[in-house]
Amino acid sequence: MQASFYYISRGKLFSFSDGKTEEIHSGVLNTYISKVRDSAQRNEWKYTGTGAEFIGTKREGASPEDSVSAVRSAIHCFGEHAGDIIYSISIDETNGIYRKRTDGDSAEGIVLCTGNGAYSDFDIRGNLMAASAAFAGESHIGVLDMTTQNFTTYTEGNSRDTSPAWAAFDPNKIYFCCMGLPIKEAKDPNYNAPPRSISQIVSEMYDASTVVRGPSSICLLDTSLGTLDEILSDDRYDFTHPQSLGDGSLYYIRKPYRQNSDKRSSFGCLAEIALLPFRLLEALFGFLNVFSAKYSGKTLSKNDVKHRDEKQMYIDGNLINAEKELRANAKKGDKNPGIIPRSWELRRLDSSGNDTLIKRGVSAFRVNETTGDILLSNGSHILKLDKNGKEEKILSAPKVTFIK
Repeated sequence: MQASFYYISRGKLFSFSDGKTEEIHSGVLNTYISKVRDSAQRNEWKYTGTGAEFIGTKREGASPEDSVSAVRSAIHCFGEHAGDIIYSISIDETNGIYRKRTDGDSAEGIVLCTGNGAYSDFDIRGNLMAASAAFAGESHIGVLDMTTQNFTTYTEGNSRDTSPAWAAFDPNKIYFCCMGLPIKEAKDPNYNAPPRSISQIVSEMYDASTVVRGPSSICLLDTSLGTLDEILSDDRYDFTHPQSLGDGSLYYIRKPYRQNSDKRSSFGCLAEIALLPFRLLEALFGFLNVFSAKYSGKTLSKNDVKHRDEKQMYIDGNLINAEKELRANAKKGDKNPGIIPRSWELRRLDSSGNDTLIKRGVSAFRVNETTGDILLSNGSHILKLDKNGKEEKILSAPKVTFIK
């Protein structure tokens, strides 16, 4: 029997059932795009055409098509409540969690949204939503009662707390990932965190390269007692994507921790100085390339931006050399090679403390506790791994970051 599930690929939400894939569109995004297009159409006369060129107000990228194509959006997380779809999405300078009704074309509702913060990662059990709330450079774990709309925050401090997941064996416990941040207040008592836009806050949550932070550990929060235990931690690794089963076991992804520091070594500074002429030549070529594209419609390079982006891409805040990793995984004899490094390991920690490697090269997964099957992504395909370890390719899907 074919699996039925939801997944997020390239920031878009899809459902897979009976061998068919269907994109689930965001009504919030569609409404936003309509407003952007309408605004651009009303002002098109000011910035486009010969009239605008004559009076000196012509502006590149002001057409309705350009304005719509410039909209940045990504769906980050998915869940279900009372038969409705719940999803989080970032759109330009906004971010929030929304409810998509399944009773036709009714308007979508807001679950969590604010003008100075971001709610992205969440997990729903019953009427309770465990969510990560980001404000002023930090993010912490809280619980929303979806019947009363009361949100209670449980963690605090200089950290990025993300990926909450309810413990299957205890209704009061939540697994989550914790990454320490520099304590600047301790160095300067008058330090005030600079204001951040929503896009910066979301970028810090999903792109590890945008902020100095420590390795990611997996912690267990008890909301009834207010206690917190560190379950998995190692200075060499990031522990991410926790999923708990009723037998007390914990599935997770372990990958190498790569420190991002704002401090440069003497060798690094000398290397940058030596590379300065090449940097200037690269910048000059980039300027000429843009100039050529603008006035002749042709670029100086045969390799367009899209092709370069396919070679190197960010997945879960990590820069991946897709071509290199695909070749390496194929050489290792993978039946269905993907672009995720083999150092990204799906592992299982049982209730006795035994830690077992399940699969290498995994970016996202979901365990079916009833059947024992595991749906997982290797960055190129979604695969099914049965309880006996037999692998089956379900479909091809690039840059999958979430499966449910």
